[in-house]
Amino acid sequence: MPNCPQCGMWLVKEAPRRGPFEHLLRFLAIGPLRCQLCTHRFLAVLWRGNHKPGREYERIPVHYQVYFRLTFAKDDARPIQGTITALSIRGCTIDTRVPVPRGDCLCLQFQVTDQEPPIQIDGARVRTVNGTRIGVVFSQIRPEEEARLRQLLMLLLQNRLP
Repeated sequence: MPNCPQCGMWLVKEAPRRGPFEHLLRFLAIGPLRCQLCTHRFLAVLWRGNHKPGREYERIPVHYQVYFRLTFAKDDARPIQGTITALSIRGCTIDTRVPVPRGDCLCLQFQVTDQEPPIQIDGARVRTVNGTRIGVVFSQIRPEEEARLRQLLMLLLQNRLP
């Protein structure tokens, strides 16, 4: 796989094709790729074809305690506790015993190490609910927190390589 032309990282993944033009490019072995860190989407020659790429962002299995509260909850509302079980640059999967409806907005924070402050996500929307597991997409994150998240993901992705 080629490196990302925007950030130069080699952590890219095949993305789903969009529109008839990208479907026609399949015959030339050209397809869309997405950088796992900077989220840049680009076209490149695919050396091995994968016609069903699945998710555009690889979810990395993790185990971080997370605290979140509903965006529109009262300020004195106690935070809800859960565990992040999968993480990507655009969202995560959280296991929690507290029912959270699909479509709700959350503010969440999770501690990676004891030496650093928790990573704060100012806005996340619940996209899926499956029993005690919820899937959220990050919609609002400060640039410095996004940089910390990218750094964490880069370490996690590099540690997963064979």
